[in-house]
Amino acid sequence: MMYTRYLVGMRLAAGQRVLELGCGAGQGVGLLGARARRLVGGDYSHELLRRGRSHYGGRFPCVRLSADRLPFRDAVFDVVLFFEASYYVRDTDAAFDEAARVLAPGGTLLLVNANPERPDFIRSPHSVTYHTSDGFRRALGGRGLHVTVEGAFAITEATGRRSRLAPILGLARRMLETLHLVPRTLRGRARLKRLVYGKLPTVPAELREGFGTEAPRVSVSPGAVRGYKVLYVTARKPR
Repeated sequence: MMYTRYLVGMRLAAGQRVLELGCGAGQGVGLLGARARRLVGGDYSHELLRRGRSHYGGRFPCVRLSADRLPFRDAVFDVVLFFEASYYVRDTDAAFDEAARVLAPGGTLLLVNANPERPDFIRSPHSVTYHTSDGFRRALGGRGLHVTVEGAFAITEATGRRSRLAPILGLARRMLETLHLVPRTLRGRARLKRLVYGKLPTVPAELREGFGTEAPRVSVSPGAVRGYKVLYVTARKPR
């Protein structure tokens, strides 16, 4: 999932001025920066930024910021990327205003988020607000952006053993959330996933092309989206 979103972002970034909000420790910064004319990574976490700066050195600036108060002038980026992070922002209205403000005319905002309408969805313990497909359309369209939504990682795609286990795993996920047993740290969640799925692949400090396989994306119409695990939301600013 991580590799797919950064491949999509990399294509948008080619030759552009790019801001990645919620860049974390910067696993995708190298892929983006290899194509972008200029790249800035930003995150709220001191610890994650420290890890990113340690790996990249001076190759790309990684700055501490809050998505609802961006320290940039108007219209200075052609692309803003916001991957699996908007649901941690306390004031998403302000964050969407800020993203639209720093986008240049003709620029693109790409958000990739877990789909809260999927049947086995559980919230991240530190999350605030998850937007549905229609919620993104309303929020971003109301700011004058042209919005399209795609679904990725179809729930029906699993085959074989994983397909047979899917209903059981979905029930287990919902029970863990109901009983407040979902770990609150990334390390704890990784341990839980290892118990369920077995050994997990190690994500390197910097993703390289060829690390994974790109998943297809399918355009979805307005209305509830239940058949996909992930939403790709593209919002373009008029020229």
